[in-house]
Amino acid sequence: MAPKKKDKSLAQNTESTGLSELAGQIKDNIDAAVEVREERVEFISTGCIPFNLALSQKGKNGGIARGRIINFVGDGSSGKTLNALETAAWYWYNILKVKSNLYPDTKKRRVRYNNGEGVMDFPVAEMYGDDFYDGAEWIQINEAEAWGLDVQRSINELKKGESMLYICDSLDSLIPQASKERIEKQIKNGGKRDGTYGLEAQKYFSTEFFNDLCDRMTGKDFTLLIISQVRENLSAGIFGKKYRRNGGKALDFYTHQVAWLYSREKFKKTFKGNERIYGVSTLAKVERNKTALPYREAEIPIMFDFGVDNNLACASFLFGAKDKEIEWEGETMKKSDLVELADNDEFVESKLAEAVEQEWFYIEDNVRSRKPSKAAKYMK
Repeated sequence: MAPKKKDKSLAQNTESTGLSELAGQIKDNIDAAVEVREERVEFISTGCIPFNLALSQKGKNGGIARGRIINFVGDGSSGKTLNALETAAWYWYNILKVKSNLYPDTKKRRVRYNNGEGVMDFPVAEMYGDDFYDGAEWIQINEAEAWGLDVQRSINELKKGESMLYICDSLDSLIPQASKERIEKQIKNGGKRDGTYGLEAQKYFSTEFFNDLCDRMTGKDFTLLIISQVRENLSAGIFGKKYRRNGGKALDFYTHQVAWLYSREKFKKTFKGNERIYGVSTLAKVERNKTALPYREAEIPIMFDFGVDNNLACASFLFGAKDKEIEWEGETMKKSDLVELADNDEFVESKLAEAVEQEWFYIEDNVRSRKPSKAAKYMK
């Protein structure tokens, strides 16, 4: 359905597209509240404005924390790998242009992707370009200690002006050396596995790997994004979480952002009587956040063979999940028409992102505590 024209076109109607004076004041309040955080952390975009905001309280300039340890957690259909690829692609194409206040100007960037599971079904080159596909380092290490050494070696090799995003997909695919040796022995002897893998992995990650990693990362432009599978939590009881991840308490202690991803909805179309699923909607819940406000959520639409649909995510945040008639810049149109406009017009895309930021800050400002600051109280 074509937009219903009114007295001004979208391109001409620029006055209403900027942040309102009120929204600007709200944004200033939010910025002031996180000013200290900004001094010590910068971000790498996930390619999805609502997800960026949930992770960092920033839209275009937000995302996963640069130079920190990040964790995406979810089951096999929750979009963990695609969100990691989307983040890696943004990093590859943009990090050289980012002016950092914490790191030297980036002259060389590296994406190193350890696909321990050995399966990558997505057409990465088609989705994100040959430059990204050929430039990234695609490796497969599935022994825990060997992977840990590869991470440590990668950090040591980073020189001034070099930046690296290292992705582990997934932590669950890494098997401690002792477990591999025991499994091989049991196979030869026809014995049964004793099921101690999880404890051996937790011991290595908790007492050796992560403890060394944080010190090694200090002062280095190195970001580690770890993907984790979910496991049923048999000891949860009535009120505990039904699912858990491997890695032990180390992932709870050393990570700076943890997003749990859940499959919410399948996008379907019917053609000639045949129904096909062409995408999914993922709910991201930021369960842990040491760089911004925690417990924020975002809906992330993912299209097969395309990736994250940022413009649909933005339009759905503003107008809801259903395709319906909306008002945008003085014109009436379907939500899907707005998404199509944004897909083909960078000006509209930018204004749509601004509108999402404006609404996000407005909501945050109206749910925050109104109590007077303790600093003002103590300094009387």
